[in-house]
This record gives sequence, structure tokens and C-alpha cells, in this order.
Amino acid sequence: MELAKDGGSAFPHERTAPFGRPATPANGMTLRDYFAAQILPALASGESIRACLFSAAENKVDPREVAAKLAYAYADAMLAERAK
Repeated sequence: MELAKDGGSAFPHERTAPFGRPATPANGMTLRDYFAAQILPALASGESIRACLFSAAENKVDPREVAAKLAYAYADAMLAERAK
């Protein structure tokens, strides 16, 4: 099965329509977004957040931006491993 680079939909389902109209897909977030969201609590605690803050201070960027990029890097690694 070939999946999109973002892993496809995390929770695919069909949305029912009233009055006998055809159902429409309701894909919601991608699997990549879901994986990134799941790693954020770990990134926001302990050594990870200190590393993000240190990196952000050195590079004069917002630490939240560093954490977000790191979360998506983890998500991409998870998708790559899943594709093997």
C-alpha cells in the first residue's frame, strides 16, 4: 500500500450527509501531524526542552520553533521507519 509522504489521514472516516446525500470523506489531521503532536509533551520536559532553549538562544530563534521542527523531524523518522 502506497501512502502519502505525510502518512495519509490519521483517522479517516466518512461523514454522513443528511437527506440521503452521498457521504463525504473527513480525513482530519495527517499521520505526520499526529506523530508530531504525540512527541511534543516529551519535548516540553526535561533535557529536551533545555536543549531546545540552548539551541534557540545560540541561533536567536524562538524555542517553540525549534521544538516544532524537532517534533516534525521525529514524525518524519517514524514515517520512514513505518514504510520499511
